[in-house]
Amino acid sequence: MSLTQPTPDRAELERRIAANHDWYHTLELAPGVLTPGIVDVRPIVDRVPIPASLAGMRCLDIGTWDGFWAFEMERRGAEVHAVDVPDPYRWDWPARARIRESYDGGKENLELIRRIGNGFPIAKEILGSAVHRHEMTVYDVSPAELGRFDFVFVGSILLHLRDPVGALERIRTVTGGEIVFNECIEWVLSKLFRRSPMARLDAADRVWWWQPNLAALHSMIEQAGFDILQRGEPYFVPFGPRYEVPRQGPRDILRRLGSPRGWEELVLYRRGIAHVAVRARPLAS
Repeated sequence: MSLTQPTPDRAELERRIAANHDWYHTLELAPGVLTPGIVDVRPIVDRVPIPASLAGMRCLDIGTWDGFWAFEMERRGAEVHAVDVPDPYRWDWPARARIRESYDGGKENLELIRRIGNGFPIAKEILGSAVHRHEMTVYDVSPAELGRFDFVFVGSILLHLRDPVGALERIRTVTGGEIVFNECIEWVLSKLFRRSPMARLDAADRVWWWQPNLAALHSMIEQAGFDILQRGEPYFVPFGPRYEVPRQGPRDILRRLGSPRGWEELVLYRRGIAHVAVRARPLAS
């Protein structure tokens, strides 16, 4: 099955894209018309070991948000279901970051997010997609609610979860075939501690909990009941148009060097966000 893209009026399409202020993915919804996402995963699609053909397969995208990976699997022939939580009050972020994020944009922005979720419904309609999104947390995933899937994709979600291993155990219950993770890792700890599992609990008001090094991510996946089939090499996911590049004036540099992890914005974040792709399957019970 392939997506059927209509050819809407370009001005109307751009108006609809601009109406959503919370784009995370950079999506091409029509030739030359892009959403202003925070990240742009298009350049790294080939680094993620999703089968070239998913024809006839029932697939699940965990943490879909604007739906980039769900639509990508649909383009490869799959029947796709997707899971995410558009309501900020149900996010599993640290409370301080969740409260700040909810109120930074004002009540009108918060209600907009709660009402439409994010760009997913806009992108789905424009692309003519049949992806079905289930509004539930990853902790609510179960065979009773969703059934089982031939292929599961998990992208950039574990760092936002207070209990990532518990979430992985829930995901395992619906994984009937292989699973691919495209997850964030802590770059420096991965380089310094190649064999020892390490994770950083950020002290700043960030929207994530744990950032594991590569060894820790592998360990979490294995301890949750998966057998790793392919351990990819780290790469950087580029930022999209919506990302604001940190200022680089002398005062900005000094301020960041004096703040927790501020040097990341000066050095690593110029390249993007460190990720790795891991292919696995659930252990036989």
